[in-house]
Amino acid sequence: MRLKTPGHRSSRERQRLITGIFFILPSAVLVTMFILIPVIRVFYYSFTDWNGISPHKNFVGLQNYANLTTMNGFGTMMTATLLFAVGMTILTIVISFVVAMALDKKGKGRISRGFLRSAWFFPTLLSGTVVGILWRTMYDYNNGVINKIIAQFGGTPVNWLETVGLTNFAIIVGATWARIGICVVIFMAGLQGIPQELYEAAAIDGATERQRRKFITIPLMAPSITINMLATSIAAYKAYELPYLISNGRPGETTLMLSQRIVFFGFTTHEYGRSSALAVCLIVIITIFSLIQLIVMRRREDIT
Repeated sequence: MRLKTPGHRSSRERQRLITGIFFILPSAVLVTMFILIPVIRVFYYSFTDWNGISPHKNFVGLQNYANLTTMNGFGTMMTATLLFAVGMTILTIVISFVVAMALDKKGKGRISRGFLRSAWFFPTLLSGTVVGILWRTMYDYNNGVINKIIAQFGGTPVNWLETVGLTNFAIIVGATWARIGICVVIFMAGLQGIPQELYEAAAIDGATERQRRKFITIPLMAPSITINMLATSIAAYKAYELPYLISNGRPGETTLMLSQRIVFFGFTTHEYGRSSALAVCLIVIITIFSLIQLIVMRRREDIT
């Protein structure tokens, strides 16, 4: 009998290792080309004054970062970005969770659950451009359908796109509408993974429906909540076309997002150094908030 020495792999193990490498290789190449290398180049450009055209890139150190805090409207832009990300994440998670719970119920005389699921998921299939134009049209002060409905009930038309604070909320609503569908799908997958025996045992012990939701459904849905919160918050911080098309930063620059300024400096004023510095700030913000959410939610999963 041939003994296996430490560190020695059998031919079968080597074959499985090689097969695994070949499966991973295409994804690794794509991630390196379209994510890793661009991120490294952005970090490099943030320390230069490159204009995106000239072959010369002068190293300026931390000057681009130092100039960010003195940039006109920097604080307002950061506040608008944070408000949009937090508001969209909370509103999306709450609404999509309630919708998923409602769609998961079975009963006679209800509208087809398949149709309702498709209806809720449909906005997710639309591009940010389409959603932005759609909501901007509905928010129009004179001819928007929202103000028309308000007028039908005797109310006063609202200037959704020119009112400080209200415009921020209007953008959040449009973005939430477009995001709910994918979150509902994830929540429903989590709901269907909960063993029915737990509900039956709780019912036998006399637990009410509200208690079953509180002590069974919500704790066991913690992984789905974590996934949705992370994915939604990251998408919110990176959002560009939808906020741009709905408000374009108005009124004033109170709804101007960090992503919009990155594009402006990169493709309008050709200040690639400043644009890259803002992009690095956005990467850092997303990383910090994602880690905080992940740590907090993971602890909750461990508790449950």
